[in-house]
Amino acid sequence: MDGAYRRDVEAELRIRCIHLKTKEAFVGLPSEHETAFPADGPICWCDQTGEPLGPDAAPADPGGCHGASPRTCYTLTEAGTSPPSS
Repeated sequence: MDGAYRRDVEAELRIRCIHLKTKEAFVGLPSEHETAFPADGPICWCDQTGEPLGPDAAPADPGGCHGASPRTCYTLTEAGTSPPSS
């Protein structure tokens, strides 16, 4: 492997809302030789509500909680910090 999966995960973390949480956050970044986990997608929740819905009542998921999202609750980074890096 050439580390493509790790780069994909890092790129996703740069645009994902900081309030979107998954169990993926507790396993760390994949190694350079790791392949993608064969699942349909992560189970997500919003850290602001503690529920699978955000404060705007829309689903908390990677498809809606990212930089291109028009959601008013979207937050890229903590105030004054940079997106995560490797």
